[in-house]
Amino acid sequence: MVIASVLVVGLAVLLGLGVIQPKDKIIPPPPPVPGPPPASAEKSAREALEKFFEGADLEEKLPAVRDPERVRPMMEDYHRKRGHSFPTMGRVSPGKPVTMGSRQFVFFEVEPFSGPRYPVAVEWDGYRFAVDWESLTTYGTMDWSKFAAEKPQNSQTMRVYLAALPEAMRPLDAATGWQAFRVEHRDSDMVLMAVAGSGLAEDLAKRVKGKRVPATVEMAWNPDAVTGGAFEIQRLVTEGWSR
Repeated sequence: MVIASVLVVGLAVLLGLGVIQPKDKIIPPPPPVPGPPPASAEKSAREALEKFFEGADLEEKLPAVRDPERVRPMMEDYHRKRGHSFPTMGRVSPGKPVTMGSRQFVFFEVEPFSGPRYPVAVEWDGYRFAVDWESLTTYGTMDWSKFAAEKPQNSQTMRVYLAALPEAMRPLDAATGWQAFRVEHRDSDMVLMAVAGSGLAEDLAKRVKGKRVPATVEMAWNPDAVTGGAFEIQRLVTEGWSR
């Protein structure tokens, strides 16, 4: 005990005199601070886009996707469970920077190896550019054709186009205040009619007046909406396909 005490005292003295220097404490670097996109936004966004398309599989593409942790289950559902192939890129148009509120995007038009061209949004998240996979695939919790055929009564999230229907096409026995809308999917020629309750219907009617609007909605089959049933728009998640 005496020897140990002497050693402790001696060590303290040496440290105090600076003869023995304590090991430097490793200080982690500060976390990155969000900021504006680089001046060469189009170039940086295109690099992110190319990184996504160059990825050989889901695991290689995921790092190039916006909000990857949240989006991973959707990608697994869409590509692995439902068997949808990954989109391809043959050629790409010059990027167009667009600011939507506080969000900053660069929009591209991609020409695949086969099939029609399609738009791709690459968003700046404060740290990097990343591909908006949800709008790229117009992801829905069911395939559009299956949704139309099976008429699920449990709510499904769908990315669609909404447009107004003439008042004459409104179901005659729809409840007061309910309105009908034209609903289409980007990748299908199948058009559905869907109704919405009074409060939501008023909001949607203002948004689609005179135009066709991309929207993310929650929909389901409502057997009691009108005679024979109808698809019902239950909630507007957001206008547009990005979240």
